[in-house]
Amino acid sequence: MKKRITAPREVLHELQQDYFICTKCKICQAVHVQFCADSRFWRNCPSGTRFRWDAYYASGKMEIARGLHIHEIEPSDSLRHVLYTCMLCSSCQEQCYEVKQLHPTRVFELMREKAVREGWGPMPEHEPLRESMEKNDNPFGVEAAKRGDWAEGLGLKRFPEEKAEVLFFAGDAYSTDPDLFPAVRAAAQVLLEAGLDVGILGAAEKSDGALMLLLGDRDFFETYAFENIETFNSLGVKTIVTPDAHAAWVFKEEYTRELDPSIRVRHVSEVFDRLIRKDKIKPVKEVPLRAVYHDPCKLGRRFDIYDPPRNVLRAVPGLELLEFPRAAFNSLCCGGGGGVPYAFPDYALWTAKERLYEAEWVGAEAVVTSCPYCLQMFRKAVEAAGSSVKVYDLAEPLLASLGKEV
Repeated sequence: MKKRITAPREVLHELQQDYFICTKCKICQAVHVQFCADSRFWRNCPSGTRFRWDAYYASGKMEIARGLHIHEIEPSDSLRHVLYTCMLCSSCQEQCYEVKQLHPTRVFELMREKAVREGWGPMPEHEPLRESMEKNDNPFGVEAAKRGDWAEGLGLKRFPEEKAEVLFFAGDAYSTDPDLFPAVRAAAQVLLEAGLDVGILGAAEKSDGALMLLLGDRDFFETYAFENIETFNSLGVKTIVTPDAHAAWVFKEEYTRELDPSIRVRHVSEVFDRLIRKDKIKPVKEVPLRAVYHDPCKLGRRFDIYDPPRNVLRAVPGLELLEFPRAAFNSLCCGGGGGVPYAFPDYALWTAKERLYEAEWVGAEAVVTSCPYCLQMFRKAVEAAGSSVKVYDLAEPLLASLGKEV
């Protein structure tokens, strides 16, 4: 039997009970309304809300899965549009699972894998991402040699020449987008302030492959997973810490089958929370800010990481923590999920602007989040809307409260 590299492979028909049982009750089309006081914010599905056809909601895509299974329908451009405008945010599954124990998000992920295997997915606009992966080991067109530039001057150890207990994995977006360098530098600096023994791979860091998996290309994802697992297992580290919510997702959910079981995987929000509780870092400087925290889909609904980032923000003196009407398990996607921005940028921006409107609704001066793609989408929305709302990574107000600058 061939050894599996990552999580057990599934194919769409293995979830046939889910899409045959779905009764189109439409509970997947709204948030848990008992936790959202204003009906203006009851909608939860970006694609269904934007395109206004049942096919774009989870119930419609479940029917499409059934139709593909029984060969009642064939792949088409319109079907592909339905499938790749889904942000895979799992809000539909959040609603459905508690009532019917169905897994619509998993169905849609496997529909994408089917599309890639059969040659009708992903979108043509996604091809440059794949080409860049093959050329640069990242999807965003940045030369591999520049991947460690964000860490210049921080004094972080470099693997494999040096040894350290903690591997800090920056991730694709943080290490290639200069606008995100202050955020990732802040995260690394907080860990250093706590006295942790931290190292990075620098230019040797390769893509985690998460974006390829989101698009349905599991084979390509696994080539990166395999290389990374071999690298991680060879470093002798005790913990992998990443600020990238998507990297945390694949490391925790996909890599752990073959990753050395002695290695812990943590998102920085979990580490920051623990460091504060253990008095390893002490936020003392006031950061006067009315901020609302946005839950990244891959941290919140995927791993129930809701409290740690909020605990961090509550520990920052002078920061007033607000909540979105759609908060925690009810959160609306930022617009950056599922590879959508690279094929449908206008629709992705439309979603981000809706979330920005919600931040302004509660009187927030700033949005704080823990995902690079959320940061990118909020900043695009702020620019497009001419808003005065600031956008920060979780590490930035925390570092400021420690009296440090990036």
